[in-house]
Amino acid sequence: MILVAAAVFAAGCGVEETVVARVDGVEVDVVQVQTYLERVTGSQWADVDSRTASRILDQFLEQEAVARALANGPGGASADVVERSALLLRFAEEVCGPPPTVAPAEIAAAVDIRMAEVVPEQVLIRQVLLWDLADAQEVRTRFDQGEEFTDLSRKYSRAPNAESGGLVGWVVRGTQPDDVESEIFSLDVGQVSRPVEGPAGYHLFQVLEVRASGHVSEVVASSEARRELESAGSREHMSRCVDQAVSQAGVVIFKENLWFEYQERFAED
Repeated sequence: MILVAAAVFAAGCGVEETVVARVDGVEVDVVQVQTYLERVTGSQWADVDSRTASRILDQFLEQEAVARALANGPGGASADVVERSALLLRFAEEVCGPPPTVAPAEIAAAVDIRMAEVVPEQVLIRQVLLWDLADAQEVRTRFDQGEEFTDLSRKYSRAPNAESGGLVGWVVRGTQPDDVESEIFSLDVGQVSRPVEGPAGYHLFQVLEVRASGHVSEVVASSEARRELESAGSREHMSRCVDQAVSQAGVVIFKENLWFEYQERFAED
């Protein structure tokens, strides 16, 4: 019986049916991916569409490659979404180094474009994202009792921006779902919303600043242009650095062991 089983295994793809990928020679089990998928989306893994599942699997495997580059050990990165995001920040600091500076001419061109536009009403917000309504209500009560929103975000939020105090950035009217917009644009500066349900859980939003519709000043345009260009440059720098870690680790997908149709970066041409 043992010889028959071994022969069947050797005739297959060379891995157990539960193995969906290999990163730096370390096998990734399907349960690891399904658990992470549920934590990111807030949905049952079987209910997530193939495109989303493919994108999140890529994200998971990139983080595993980063864990290898940081010598996190054979177990790979934590299954916690916030901890895995923090791992990428650590990777950026320790491995990638500072991103390139933005050229003054590029900033000046972006400022001219911004000052010519009429900008809709905007709010600067931060958030806490929680699994269920009861947790969101409890955190809202803690805020009412005097706890700082940024501290609550760092302690309880499951969003990738938790470590930064939940900062989302400027939100322009007309770009968000109706229930989100009706809530955040009704708040005064400093106020926190009621729990708002979304695809990934329940959000609490705090408004930090409100900007009326119209032309922005040169000071605002310059500040925003610089921030956006630097942010874009940092993302591109990080992406190149992660790509290098992925290339060095080596990532293999076993599509035949996935429960969805994989269609992203590691797919064979």
